[in-house]
Amino acid sequence: MAHVTDFDGVHKLKKIQGGKKSISAFYNIEDHVIQSGIRTQGGYVVELEGDVLAAAPDDISSQPDKTGRRWLTFSSLMNPPTASDPGLNGGSKLKKIEKDLENLLVEILVKNDLGPYKKGLTTKELNKAWSYLGKSTGGKEKSVIIKDYIDGLEKIMKKYAKPLKSIFTDYTKKRTLDPDEDSGDTAMWDELVVNNFKIQKIHAAGGYLGPDFYDDEVRDRHSKILSKLGFPFELWEDAGDLVDYITRTVQKIKI
Repeated sequence: MAHVTDFDGVHKLKKIQGGKKSISAFYNIEDHVIQSGIRTQGGYVVELEGDVLAAAPDDISSQPDKTGRRWLTFSSLMNPPTASDPGLNGGSKLKKIEKDLENLLVEILVKNDLGPYKKGLTTKELNKAWSYLGKSTGGKEKSVIIKDYIDGLEKIMKKYAKPLKSIFTDYTKKRTLDPDEDSGDTAMWDELVVNNFKIQKIHAAGGYLGPDFYDDEVRDRHSKILSKLGFPFELWEDAGDLVDYITRTVQKIKI
């Protein structure tokens, strides 16, 4: 697996490797994404080994918080990969989880005495009440609400541990992208959520958006910079060749 970043991002990864903080990674990616980046300026691919917490054949837009957790929207959990808002296809395996989540929100609303809420509220009513709760509280009160929410989510996740494990990790067994039935296109990258990772190798991508590694002076300058990081590294004249290398390496992973 690998992570696309820029030079500053490589330094940040070095500092958090081996820890609980999670990052987004990939098995498959298009060459122009390596060069342009996703949330950085791109140009560097960091080859990793680590624990895969979730894997999907498309970008599921996981979002990190300050503690290192990464959050998914409910639609990312439930939607099929072919949806306009692609997800992990959990809808068929988690048919009752939405009701459990609604009950959790009602319990928190009742606990905070915001009205005679009860089970059976419509989704629209519940969303409105929950939004009001967030806007009408602050400080310590809001921190308690957030704690109750996270604790409640963890209980729900334990209840559905078996199907969630399957939903979050089944793609690690496949690791290849299927073309869309209508367009024939594949996703530009897939997404893994990874922690406890170790950096194996750093790759710098040249090409039409990157450095000209056919130039010996440019190669030497980048080699001197990367050698100071303390990891094996490789410079690639063409990002497409780097993509081919990643694809071959990913398929050799033993699960």
